[in-house]
Amino acid sequence: MRNIIYKLTAYSALIVLTFSSCKDSFLEEDPNGYISSGQIKENAEWNPNIMLGQALGTYSTTFAWKTGGTTNHDDFGQKSIDITTDLMSGDLAMSGETYGWFSDAARLQCNTTTKNRAYMLWRYYYRIIKACNEIFDTVGGDENVPENEDNKNYYAQAKALRAHSYFNLVNLYAKSYDIDKNAKALPLYRSQATAETLGLSTVEEIYERVITDLKEAVEILENLEEEGIGRPNGTKDQIDQWTAKGILAYAYLTKGEYENAAAITADIIKNSGYPLMSQAEIIESGFSSINIGSWMWAFDITKDNTAGLPTFWGQIDYFTYSYCSAGDYKMIDKNLYNEIPASDTRKQWFHPSVLISWYKFYDSGRKAMGDRTWTNDIVYMRVEEMYLINAEANARANHLTEARASLKALLDQRDEDTASKVNDMNADQLLKNIYYNWRVEMWAEGRGLLTLKRFHKSMVRGENNYALTGETISFEDSRLIFEIPEREITNNPNLQK
Repeated sequence: MRNIIYKLTAYSALIVLTFSSCKDSFLEEDPNGYISSGQIKENAEWNPNIMLGQALGTYSTTFAWKTGGTTNHDDFGQKSIDITTDLMSGDLAMSGETYGWFSDAARLQCNTTTKNRAYMLWRYYYRIIKACNEIFDTVGGDENVPENEDNKNYYAQAKALRAHSYFNLVNLYAKSYDIDKNAKALPLYRSQATAETLGLSTVEEIYERVITDLKEAVEILENLEEEGIGRPNGTKDQIDQWTAKGILAYAYLTKGEYENAAAITADIIKNSGYPLMSQAEIIESGFSSINIGSWMWAFDITKDNTAGLPTFWGQIDYFTYSYCSAGDYKMIDKNLYNEIPASDTRKQWFHPSVLISWYKFYDSGRKAMGDRTWTNDIVYMRVEEMYLINAEANARANHLTEARASLKALLDQRDEDTASKVNDMNADQLLKNIYYNWRVEMWAEGRGLLTLKRFHKSMVRGENNYALTGETISFEDSRLIFEIPEREITNNPNLQK
């Protein structure tokens, strides 16, 4: 955010960073909390080179408190959604609900039209979509690429950020692409220049827009970076070509375009320069700093932008003054923990009896409730995911040599015993091991629900989960799909499925 926000005057920064309450409708032409296209145009003569950069202050929305429209301490942008979906998958377990945050997700009672959670997620992503659409309206639409190179950069980032939002929405509020690609899913807004309400686009139509936007974003960002225009060294908050490619890889994988997913992740692995976390980093880093080499998209949290207690760290880390340290444990599911062999370094991530995060997410102070600044950083994407996507896509495409190579590269720094057996695995064994590694490697990073659905698996809740203990939850369970919020349907009857 620094390289965008620091460019703004006090006036524009106030507009970007003030998250005042918004009305329920997502079709307002001049919503509170954003710089609208009209406001940007009014300032065009003042500084035309940053008129689009102003609007991309929306990155702050991704980790700000209350961005889902509530004052709850489980409403803080993307990381709160990551916790929600991992709880729904069952890989993240809760010990109880002393304070109640996220308990609806753990109990699978958060998805119906009248539930607050269904509204929070919808509102969060459409808020980002709206801000991105304001950028496109400024230049005459989302097919009019600006000539100014700075603005072209922001335009491409907005394309990727909007695609990221629609990708998450379609996987939260509709059946999977491979189950019913023709199902009515979401309204597909590409402009804020009109108050016209839209009906529902299909799952396939949403994916087509996501992939189209991401391909355009990648092409623009690639060309700009060749000309020396990209995110400044040392920053990871803006989307660059590699982050956009990573989002595109997820879209290809989830849609079933395995050859494309394999090709684009091979490019990332070979050419991006992001190294896998070393065995030492896996235990010693605490997953708390943007300086970790494998992190591709991450935010530097400071005393000026932290939300304090209502944050990822305020929910997950025992060594931070947090709900976890106060007894509302969020743990690895015991059944999953028991699957981790002693040879796997990642078993040390978890306290051996309580099963809370012990050496994955932790503050370097290593004292219970020791950190009260809530300034540890947050990660949205890391290169380990690219190895997993590459392994899975190649395995599904029957390119077993390539699948083995990616999986082995990941395991060489995590579980040498299993790594030594990878070259003898057949396709079924590879996919089984890849599924396990998705669940362990990406634990508490928001990939659990998508992984469960993509692999068509069922999850048996472990005995350490107070909610639905021992129950088997299928990937087809209707409780794992959110319904469109009632208040949205009231405002727009076209959203009736």
